[in-house]
Amino acid sequence: EDDATMADMITDFLETKFPGAQLTTYKSGEEALNGIFRKPSLIILDYHLDGSNPMAMNGLQVLAKLKERHPDVEVVFLSAQESTEIAANTMKYGAYDYILKNQHAFNRLEVVMRNIMGQNVLKKNAGTQRFFNYLLATMVIALLIGIIYTRMTQ
Repeated sequence: EDDATMADMITDFLETKFPGAQLTTYKSGEEALNGIFRKPSLIILDYHLDGSNPMAMNGLQVLAKLKERHPDVEVVFLSAQESTEIAANTMKYGAYDYILKNQHAFNRLEVVMRNIMGQNVLKKNAGTQRFFNYLLATMVIALLIGIIYTRMTQ
């Protein structure tokens, strides 16, 4: 986010709606790319990221690099860009959603974030379920082998 006031508003909103969340903000796309060492749960990205440096990367460029490094991390664009081309390109390059900054933006951001968090819980639960399915299948196979072995040696 290139607007400090908007960045503060977004941070305040997220801290209020998601009190346990750990938030990290960056002043530019380059700073974000250099600062993201571990896989974040979610990234909120703007199109214009550094109003003071005309050579700074834009949000689409940062999105492409983020997806190279962390392809499974969900990225939500929150931008004032009304260009359908920019919105379409964010989706093309792997953004989860594109939210236009308007009077409904924060409500929509909350809904999108809750959807992403719900999907993350489902993915985690599916992984746990797979583990227990494999464990159960292994136990059943071992039991069947034991029964067959016992019958053959009698």
